Amino acid sequence: MVIVGLSPIVHESAVGILVDGKLVAAAAEERFGRVKNQGGFPHQALEYCLKRAGLTARDVDYVAYAALPFHQERMRDIASFGQNIAYVARAEDAPARKLRHVLNFTRNLVLTKEWESWGGTERKIRTELRGLGLEDKLVFVDHHRAHCASAYYTSGFDRCLVVSLDGYGSGQAGSFYLGDRGKIELLQEVPYPHSLGTFYRRVTQALGFKPNRHEGKIVGLAAFGDPNKLYDEVRARFDLEHDDYYRYKTSQDPYFEKELAKKHSREDVAAAYQRVLEEVAAKYIQKWLRRTGTTKLACAGGVFANVKMNQRLMELPEVEQMFVFPAMGDGGVGVGAAYSLYGDLRPATPHTLPDVFLGPAYTDREIENALVSAGLPFKKSTDIERDIVEQLVANKVVARFDGAMEFGPRALGNRSILYPALEPEVNKWLNNRLKRTEFMPFAPISLEEHANDLYVNIDRVRYSAEFMTVTTSCTAQMQAQSPAAVHVDGTARPQLVRESRNPSVHKILRLYHEKTGIPTLINTSFNIHEEPIVCSPQDAIRAWSDGALEVLALGPYLVTQSAA
Repeated sequence: MVIVGLSPIVHESAVGILVDGKLVAAAAEERFGRVKNQGGFPHQALEYCLKRAGLTARDVDYVAYAALPFHQERMRDIASFGQNIAYVARAEDAPARKLRHVLNFTRNLVLTKEWESWGGTERKIRTELRGLGLEDKLVFVDHHRAHCASAYYTSGFDRCLVVSLDGYGSGQAGSFYLGDRGKIELLQEVPYPHSLGTFYRRVTQALGFKPNRHEGKIVGLAAFGDPNKLYDEVRARFDLEHDDYYRYKTSQDPYFEKELAKKHSREDVAAAYQRVLEEVAAKYIQKWLRRTGTTKLACAGGVFANVKMNQRLMELPEVEQMFVFPAMGDGGVGVGAAYSLYGDLRPATPHTLPDVFLGPAYTDREIENALVSAGLPFKKSTDIERDIVEQLVANKVVARFDGAMEFGPRALGNRSILYPALEPEVNKWLNNRLKRTEFMPFAPISLEEHANDLYVNIDRVRYSAEFMTVTTSCTAQMQAQSPAAVHVDGTARPQLVRESRNPSVHKILRLYHEKTGIPTLINTSFNIHEEPIVCSPQDAIRAWSDGALEVLALGPYLVTQSAA
């Protein structure tokens, strides 16, 4: 059975293909179109995924789309609006804040583009699929069920609590499911606008960053602030006296965060929002863990891109193991829609992903042609991993492009910039070269066999940490050996590398460890700020040149700035 999964085309358009329940190809449209979080129908990603899978449109049995039809979503919107207005009328909050919430919520409901176009997004999907002969194979899947399916079926957990939290999807802001023996059962929906994604998006915008893109900067910034200064004021936004889900009292008030940002430092505002986010999510996930008697937790949805929150959840006493789907945001929800549909139609068993190197790969000839066209001098290495390590030991920044591209927001070694994690000052000068915010920490990439020496509680997230989806506290050894990869709060967001998953990257780390005694390097994504991670050799050459990086390792070929 062949199922194509499509993410909503409003943003982060992406495609995944399941063949008999196995994920065989996945890619985001942004990597081909070179526009960050690109929306629209994913023509290039779909063409690529079908090619990788060795399929044509005629071979497709179903197209699973991670949203509901227009009329169903709008009915949910209207029902949630009515319920929320009734709730806000009773809630304890400032009258002015309530009024602003009601007025702005009404405005947003009435002026949504979907009302204006009367289902324009659904018509667009149908039109594009009709052109491919696939319209009659279209199946709509609840957005949050799709998120939960992506987490459950790739967790390897037979029985677990499955949680989705994001900004908005199919009229909801989140959901709690029980995954058990290959099926997922809805326990509780979190209706919009009780949205932790909206909560964090609003503070991102108020602090001068781009919403739905720069939330990660707030996570990094929070470590520099004092959460206590504004905690009570921010915490009062939530009503936590209910057993089913939290209530976000006046989520649509457009001025609350702006007023805080005017009066207080951005570090303190970020710190308060981060703490409250963690506490609200942890409180209700803990409730549902206890209620279901489960000790395993699987998560997806954009809020779970918050790696510090994930650490807080991982450290709950009820949690023995936790997994976050690698493409946790809407770029991965199409894959979840495919998994959800497959689980409804066939017996499905949760499994672990061997890797997420599901994107395009390029031959040596294609790489060499790109280098020749760019006029770059190069040498073909007989042992590229050893040559890379020699450059790293000489304190050179190495941009590495090799094998198939990663699926999801993290660079996991095949489209990565590598550097020794010895000098904390690298955060400033390398971020500056890459045109990134200087306070953002770099993440470590470490040999999996050394993980327990470096990271606290790593066994709870050992599998998830292969995809760089959670922070952990760092051991004294890690802080002493690799200070450049440890944030100011003593945590890091590790990627663990097993030889069986990525032999080439493992060899680089092993050789570096043999030479230095350190099993860790810095790994940051190979891209210039505000651009997607590089996809093709041409993308890599351009980003390497623009970033003024010393060394480019492109497949088996090595280029240095001195030679160039």
